[in-house]
Amino acid sequence: MTIRIEINENSGRLDRFLAVTRPEIPRSRWESWIRAGNVFINGVPAFKNGQTLKAGDVLETELPDLPPPAAHLIPESMDLPTLFEDNRLWIINKPIGLVAHPGPGHPSGTVLNALLARISAPGQSTENTDGEDDEEILIWPGLVHRLDKYTSGCMAMAKDEEAKTCLQAQFKARTVEKTYLAIARQSRKLPEIGSMLIDAPIARHRSDRTKMAIQSKGRSAQTRVKVLSKSKGLALLSCDLLTGRTHQIRVHMASLGAPLLGDPLYGGPTAWQDMDSSAVECPHPALHAWKLTLDHPNGEKLNIIAEIPESLANYISAFGLVH
Repeated sequence: MTIRIEINENSGRLDRFLAVTRPEIPRSRWESWIRAGNVFINGVPAFKNGQTLKAGDVLETELPDLPPPAAHLIPESMDLPTLFEDNRLWIINKPIGLVAHPGPGHPSGTVLNALLARISAPGQSTENTDGEDDEEILIWPGLVHRLDKYTSGCMAMAKDEEAKTCLQAQFKARTVEKTYLAIARQSRKLPEIGSMLIDAPIARHRSDRTKMAIQSKGRSAQTRVKVLSKSKGLALLSCDLLTGRTHQIRVHMASLGAPLLGDPLYGGPTAWQDMDSSAVECPHPALHAWKLTLDHPNGEKLNIIAEIPESLANYISAFGLVH
């Protein structure tokens, strides 16, 4: 639901105004919604909770979804591919199609439900506490970053409060190394050899709220891209995320005229065919969280590699790409 409010008099802080105007949504949720660039003042993303609303301003936003609190979630035992696990951390190779946390249309059967089953043993905390990733405040324990539903690969979670705080600090300081594999349409703007840095700020699209877009007043976003191989009009890419914005790789690649295979939201084809082969269908973005490097709370450096899912491996083989 989209709301548009014309401010008739000076109304103080943006976050307080929204919390009072729409009290059914907690102020903490409004704060994260603002920081993610989802609230517009006179057509420009606000980003700052303390921005002052003045008479004559026009406020526009969609109402944020309210996920259920962790206390109301049911732990669910799920057999997920585990890359690392001890009593502090759990790192999985998230399958394609699995949702990270509950939301509209996905009340259960998520990674979070599986995590709660992992930490529900005696001595493990499942209390409802706030955590932070690059985009917004999460109200659930353990989740410090997320992957889109159709993005597979490395996803790290904490099993206790101290471990969660440790991971949060690393993500906030951008010391976590995240490398993705992606298949994109070839573009003249992609390098033939070596790598390139895409440095373009990202914010919520002004008219299509399902999308993100490059905007001069968006949040800083940096992606380092290396072309691993090219074949049949496609390119296999290694993408290092230096920041963690929503849809960052998808938006940045589309800006180069190289949208991801299977990503029609940003102009990518859902099927690909060359003169020597039949069409290959790709119903979701060809994107995989391939490598993850972070520090364990005990100080150990963890270098995690997630096996490429069968569908992505089949695309790489079918198009003659090499990684």
